Amino acid sequence: MQITKIYEWDMWHRIPNHTSQCKNIHGHRYKIEITLEWDILGDKWASNEGMIIDFWDIKKITKEFIDEKLDHGYMWYKEDIVLDLIKKENFKYIEVDFIPTAENIAVWIFNELSPKFEKIYWKNLKLYKIKLYETPNNFVTYGI
Repeated sequence: MQITKIYEWDMWHRIPNHTSQCKNIHGHRYKIEITLEWDILGDKWASNEGMIIDFWDIKKITKEFIDEKLDHGYMWYKEDIVLDLIKKENFKYIEVDFIPTAENIAVWIFNELSPKFEKIYWKNLKLYKIKLYETPNNFVTYGI
């Protein structure tokens, strides 16, 4: 069975080697759908009876990761020449070793969140897929 939680945040980035508008620093209102998979859990009359995981637990893990690491931050490729300005102005930034395209961001988020969910239920709970929206009309899906 699968369960999905949706979360949103704001983040800016740029695609330094791109030939269109995306080479400029710009932001998006990102939205992510996080889908987990496992059997229904819970002992009779236990608080988790009939659940895969409590939505609150999904929110706690996702919110902590996104709010602390990504929200209102600038995701930059570590070799981007814009970095000096970002550091000088003391902006919140996320250093990554990939060009921050929607596709690469989706893979990175999946790999960052997956162990956090597996830790809850001893590797039985699997992050099945994420769907990352860069705009309301454009998204990428990544998963197992």
